[in-house]
Amino acid sequence: MAVTWTRAWWRWTGGPTTRPVERVVRVDGRSRADEPGDERQAFGRWVKRPRVDGGKRRGDGCDRRSLSPTWVLAVGCPQPAGRGGRGVGVGRDASRLAGLQRRLQGIAGGLAVYDEAPDNVSSSTYSSTPSLPGCRVAPGMRADAGLPLARVTSNRVDLRALAAMDGVGRFREVLPMLMDPVAFAEAFVSGDAAGGCRVPSRGMERHRATLRSCGVASDARSRPAFAMKAFTTPKKDGRTARLVLDARPLNDAMRRPPSMDLPRLRDFIAEVERHRFAMQCDGVSYFYQFPVDASISRYFGIGMKGCDMLLNVLCMGWSWAPCIAQRASNVLVRDLGLAWVDNFLVLGGTLDEAERNVAVFRKRAQAARVEVRAEGDDALWQVRSRFVCVGVEFDLAAETQRHRLDPSWAERWVDGSGMTAVLSGRATARQFAEVFGGAVWATDILAVPRCHFAALLSFAGRLGGRMVGAAAPVWDEVVDVPPSARRELGALRKIVRENPWVVGGVPEDTGSVLWTDASSRAWAALLEAEGRFVDGRQGVFAGPDADAHINLKEMLAFAEGVVRLCWAPGAQRCRIDNAAVVGAVAKGSSSSYAANRVLSRSLRVAGRRGIVLRPDWVPSGGQLADPYTRGTSLPRFPAQLPLPRSRATPFDLF
Repeated sequence: MAVTWTRAWWRWTGGPTTRPVERVVRVDGRSRADEPGDERQAFGRWVKRPRVDGGKRRGDGCDRRSLSPTWVLAVGCPQPAGRGGRGVGVGRDASRLAGLQRRLQGIAGGLAVYDEAPDNVSSSTYSSTPSLPGCRVAPGMRADAGLPLARVTSNRVDLRALAAMDGVGRFREVLPMLMDPVAFAEAFVSGDAAGGCRVPSRGMERHRATLRSCGVASDARSRPAFAMKAFTTPKKDGRTARLVLDARPLNDAMRRPPSMDLPRLRDFIAEVERHRFAMQCDGVSYFYQFPVDASISRYFGIGMKGCDMLLNVLCMGWSWAPCIAQRASNVLVRDLGLAWVDNFLVLGGTLDEAERNVAVFRKRAQAARVEVRAEGDDALWQVRSRFVCVGVEFDLAAETQRHRLDPSWAERWVDGSGMTAVLSGRATARQFAEVFGGAVWATDILAVPRCHFAALLSFAGRLGGRMVGAAAPVWDEVVDVPPSARRELGALRKIVRENPWVVGGVPEDTGSVLWTDASSRAWAALLEAEGRFVDGRQGVFAGPDADAHINLKEMLAFAEGVVRLCWAPGAQRCRIDNAAVVGAVAKGSSSSYAANRVLSRSLRVAGRRGIVLRPDWVPSGGQLADPYTRGTSLPRFPAQLPLPRSRATPFDLF
């Protein structure tokens, strides 16, 4: 089956001027339900064109009743700005069009050349689904997902009752952003909350009735201070979508929100594994349960055709929204368990303790009028020992508590289309970002140090820097993924496919302390046990290491100490006077490619020996290995500990 390309023309209704618009391929005999899914997303947008028997076009004297729809795939050059301009296309270069032509030849169905110059076709004829691989979306454009909005709850949280439960005061600190227009206006960087921004939303008019009926939004009686672009994203069920507001104009005008108080993922897992029983539930349309004062809703406008709308609830897309939601959740689970935004986990060491905590949580949720539901098929308020929460499967019933990735999530990530594209070497920046985000999540849950994927981290850093520095990031441009990054991603993919259980708990201390330090020219590592130095090594930097940054030299000294001195399995305490090295060892990765390679070697050796490294920072004056980096020879072991040059005090931290 051959596919050839023709040129379609746009004709102004007000005059004879014609200009090239796009190249199209006709797909005969298809209904909207039969519309190809992957091809539509990959190669362009499907547009509905009139077609009549006999090949005649509208304007040829045909009866309108004889018209029947044909779905065509539009993949041409961007339309110029102005009337009918959409700013979507794949470019004109022959190589890119040739690649599209080869791909289109694999589409099942009757592909034929669609060669027409439609007359009097309005801009409303064209849909707005953006392309993905090899396509460019103009800045400021965001298309509708084409799915109906999911029905959301009309319940509203009692903010004052929730604030009364806040014994710490962290939620009361951000509550004025929902209730006090003066406090909201003071959060603007410039002090001017007049706004004036208006960005229209495309395709959102059909959701107006749904937004009204749920009380999520109402028609604006006057022009909003910020009328921003709204769009929808598919939910996990694949049949409905959620509303998101592109609140970047508002976010840029306001100061950054305070900390969310979201626990670190590793701390979250460790806290769960200290218990035996848990009850899990999540908030129903959680963000929509937080009401916004009418005087503040004018800042959360949705630019729509005909009449703008105002959001009456917490805006998904506003930078302060996650902070407000998380702090509210922390109030509900205080001293009872953990919260991860809209996921609530009530914990207990025994079944009785867990059930008592669940009863307290229910009273708090009812007093604050927070509507919750069970996760999946579980019964609400059911206490369990094995469950899935925030993408992690926990098994607290085993002799030693353990966890792993949610198997359904792991399967989707391993076999997803984004993974296939990245491993092939050519993927869009958006596809790579999604796969890389999953990689970061998987390494955290499976306790795999990210320093083992130095090339992958390095490429992600370069790509992220380019996107952040761009005036208008093009997330749908195709990027070439280096072979080294693909090899490391393939290795991680294999680990995630196996999805092994990770056993919790803290290993026993080895009873020794590793001291490592480096100067501009030398390094030293000493092992302390029972108040004496029992072993040590020192050396001089040579070759490329002699000109390395001091942080890398400190990392090299640490690696030498681990490899040469640490043999006993267990928790190995390490004393380092370089904060960058302490942070890298603690989290398992660094921002430096070279440091990641060195750290990877250390952690591989430690893993084979059953050692868990526990780094601690010490001030330079209290670093016992420092003299041996400045010309002092190592003593004969065992040796008494030298006195530090100066006594370390808490003020050294500042």
